[in-house]
Amino acid sequence: MIDTGSDRGIGGGIWPAPQAPQSFVQLFVAVDDVDEYLAKAEKLGGTVVIPKPVLPEGDEMAVLLDPEGMCVALAKEKS
Repeated sequence: MIDTGSDRGIGGGIWPAPQAPQSFVQLFVAVDDVDEYLAKAEKLGGTVVIPKPVLPEGDEMAVLLDPEGMCVALAKEKS
């Protein structure tokens, strides 16, 4: 886990990924409303890859591909 020392935004981490043909970076974007931003992304040509679950700690996250194929996760921390 990565601690940025700030109480704003979401934390991060570095961990081993499964074997893949190439390396990748998963971007996470903190949003106020995951459903709202997923709907906007789909309207603009994005594709939902992982629909929003509510995680055990109460956080929300969903993963989408933008129209160019870039994978982005939208995240909202439990209030």
